Amino acid sequence: MRYYQCDKYPIEFVVSENIDKHFGSHNHVGHYIISVVMQGTVTVCLENREGVYHREDVFIIPPYTMHSVCQGRDARLLSMCIGTAFIKETDMETARRIVQDLLRDAAAQDIFGREQGEKLLTSVRTVYGLRDNGQKEMDVGIKILANKVTSHPEQELSIKTLAEDIFVSKYYLIRKFKSSIGMTPHQFCIQNRIRKSQKLLDEEKTISRVATEMGFYDQSHFDKAFQRIVGISPSEYVHSKKQIVQST
Repeated sequence: MRYYQCDKYPIEFVVSENIDKHFGSHNHVGHYIISVVMQGTVTVCLENREGVYHREDVFIIPPYTMHSVCQGRDARLLSMCIGTAFIKETDMETARRIVQDLLRDAAAQDIFGREQGEKLLTSVRTVYGLRDNGQKEMDVGIKILANKVTSHPEQELSIKTLAEDIFVSKYYLIRKFKSSIGMTPHQFCIQNRIRKSQKLLDEEKTISRVATEMGFYDQSHFDKAFQRIVGISPSEYVHSKKQIVQST
């Protein structure tokens, strides 16, 4: 897997290739994901609806949407991850112009072809349609807890403490949280710890330091959780990151 990051905007590209991997059920809280299959086939289960995507097919995964992805070794998948705050705060035409400039620079650096870039750009309109139609309503209490975990995933937050925050029993919290988010509070916390770990690694902090700061028992536990969620080890992630050189 190769990661290409933009230093000006919360947008990155991920090229996934030469892996035989099943990414289990998870969601992306802070991003819209637009993916185009560059080669082979990719199977995606989106909220219990399975679809098989072939070369040049596009699929979009909104924030908080539970999904799993199965990709064979012969498949190549290009994904553009766009921050939810960027989509919320930026009008569509400005966003399309920014994305178009990024795609041009990425194509010039042979990250992917112009044809795939055009499919990503076209799909930005669909993302704004999803934004304007709104996501499914979430219980206010669960939304508060989800935001709390997302903001500070490294904090040790017991089920008992979380339940007391919204004045419910811990058993009700677990059931309600899973029905709203798609996973248990513990699973959600680990996922967000790994997402924040990626950001800390982007800041060139050492793997051992990130593991400690994010509250993992030791680096071995951190490595296993990172591999399970990201698909590659922390060291592979560090060496896979590249910056998109922007011409403007």
